[in-house]
Amino acid sequence: MIEIIVAGHGKFAAGMAEAAGMIYGDHPNLTAISFANKEGIEDLKNHYYQKLKSFLPQTEVLFLIDIFGGSPYNAAIQLAYGHKNIEVLTGVNLPILLEALNLQHKQNLTAAQLAFHLKNYSQKGLRMFSEEIRKPVFKENIKPEDDLS
Repeated sequence: MIEIIVAGHGKFAAGMAEAAGMIYGDHPNLTAISFANKEGIEDLKNHYYQKLKSFLPQTEVLFLIDIFGGSPYNAAIQLAYGHKNIEVLTGVNLPILLEALNLQHKQNLTAAQLAFHLKNYSQKGLRMFSEEIRKPVFKENIKPEDDLS
């Protein structure tokens, strides 16, 4: 089991967790940690640390953070440094969070393996309507070279 901590600026994390709950249901292994306007990186590190202390030693932990280089990211990497069981992934969005929730129970999956999968999976999540409607639709027995006129 991989514990997932979603974090970001403002109420981003709480909103992500709420949206995931609406779609996927309640997840006890998902924690949302918000970064309030008047807080600093030490406040965030303390929030993260308090949550990490509640996990069993060597629990696999995946931080899903809003943006690379921001305070939520910087606080997470300071706690993750030197711990092979903690991974940090930035650029999280709802499809990535849902995929993470779907796979977090997979046996023998590490946080690093899940992060790698999510990084690759994220490329499938961005789609443009105009490109989607231009894709040809083929019926089961029709081949592209068949004359349909």
